[in-house]
Amino acid sequence: MNIDLRGVRYEVTVQGEGKPVLFLHGFTGTSHWIDSLPAMPIRSVSPSLLQHGSTEHPTVCRSTMSQQVKDLSRLLDLDDRPWTVVGYSLGGRIALTLAACDKRVEHVIGISTTPGLRSSKERSARRRQDEELARFIETEGLVAFVKRWENLPLWRQTEEMKHALRKTRLAQDPTALANSLRAIGTGHMPSLWGALEHLPRTDLIVGAEDHKFNAIARHMQEERTDLKIYEISNAGHAPHIENAPEFGTIIKKLILGGI
Repeated sequence: MNIDLRGVRYEVTVQGEGKPVLFLHGFTGTSHWIDSLPAMPIRSVSPSLLQHGSTEHPTVCRSTMSQQVKDLSRLLDLDDRPWTVVGYSLGGRIALTLAACDKRVEHVIGISTTPGLRSSKERSARRRQDEELARFIETEGLVAFVKRWENLPLWRQTEEMKHALRKTRLAQDPTALANSLRAIGTGHMPSLWGALEHLPRTDLIVGAEDHKFNAIARHMQEERTDLKIYEISNAGHAPHIENAPEFGTIIKKLILGGI
């Protein structure tokens, strides 16, 4: 369905009945990423984020983290009960920021994600990297970008997995993806380091072979000692795809209260 959020038309997939859970996809994903997740007796609400899928593609200034979070706060109006928010990578960064801003979020589950970069120097360097990638998308095209993206060393994906993801990635708008990097890339995100203790219950899921995000999760746990980390074996940056059975067992227990 389409839902207007603060003047922007969003593509939103709503499924099932039960406790409300907001699902936020990663970069190059869409609202339909929940199709790869296990079935649960919950009310799933999954939007295509700004600059992704069939959601409208507003300006860069209208697609920043603060703007995205304001839109999602409106989406939480769909249910007056407390929310669980599940976010993968980019979606995880947004989930953590939303939880810091909206008290209706009672539980955050971050998958392969980060609370941002600690220093302005790190953020500046990352913004330069994101701009380089944005220009690559614009000049070389979507096919070249997808080939470059799916061959990054952070994945542990078979050719069959890559093929399944490729269709969604190639259906994106290249200008929109470039603008997503410019608006809400990690270098543009205000850091949540130093504020993790103020978040609601927070759980992290990481692939055992995603060494970068494993390290980030451990550093987050040093700051927030009650934060729990669930490591998925034989998986890299996309554990929900790379080891779907083990991931499914964990995510169902976290959402439904089995852990």
